[in-house]
Amino acid sequence: MRGPVVFGMSGGRQLVRFAGVGGVNTAVHLSVFAAVRAVVPQWVAHVAATVVAMTGSYLLNCRFTFGVLPCARSLLLYPFSHAGSVLVSTAAMLVLVESGVDGRLATLAGGVCALPVTFLLARGAVTAGARKRVGS
Repeated sequence: MRGPVVFGMSGGRQLVRFAGVGGVNTAVHLSVFAAVRAVVPQWVAHVAATVVAMTGSYLLNCRFTFGVLPCARSLLLYPFSHAGSVLVSTAAMLVLVESGVDGRLATLAGGVCALPVTFLLARGAVTAGARKRVGS
């Protein structure tokens, strides 16, 4: 049985695209961080990289993953969708580390555990009030 359809694409297909956008997001974050870290403090580089990467992720998810046009409301909601990711990944990481799993592996596994939660929250944020499909 297929997952729910949002704007003509199954949830499973959207999840795969969402994960791909996440990979691009990670690469952008690391690239921006590395580029500006030499001239600003580490925390400033991290914040700058996060803002650039999250903006790109939002735009890619609107267009490529969910097929909606960007709007101010969804742009403002989008960062909050990642709060669920932080909570789930942190909880999973702590449980895994307490059970003896190496911290690096636990961090990676925590991120994988958080993917479905982040996807659902991001889909809700990006498609909130969306009336037009891209290409319509």
